[in-house]
Amino acid sequence: MRIYELMYITDPRIPEEAREAGVEKVKKVIEEKVGGTIEKIDRWGVRKLAYKLPKSKLTEGDYTVILFRSEGTSLSSLENLFQVTPEFIRKQVVRREDIEKLERAEMLKKRREGTAEVEETVEVVEVTENEEPEFEVEKSE
Repeated sequence: MRIYELMYITDPRIPEEAREAGVEKVKKVIEEKVGGTIEKIDRWGVRKLAYKLPKSKLTEGDYTVILFRSEGTSLSSLENLFQVTPEFIRKQVVRREDIEKLERAEMLKKRREGTAEVEETVEVVEVTENEEPEFEVEKSE
């Protein structure tokens, strides 16, 4: 799974409860529609924007950063959420390849040291005596 970081800015003029509900809405979309798992949610709060927004004349925004894992194939449903929800001012989704590389390096190091955890699965197949085999058996005479 790939690691993504989503940073979005919410309109600070709406009530705090509505901004919290927006975080839950984004979290639900990531888990259900994108098929991701949330690693970390970091609420930065209301901060000054880098520039004044032309249409809304806003100079501040409520920042939220979410770190999540996903296959990345269905990020379009997350994009759709931000397009149809007017309280979200800006958003940016970035793949965090730096974190992925660090995790990969740690896993390789553990494998070399022999301390890596390995999952082993065994499939048990029951065969009854009366059942015909799936392959042909040649009988020797």
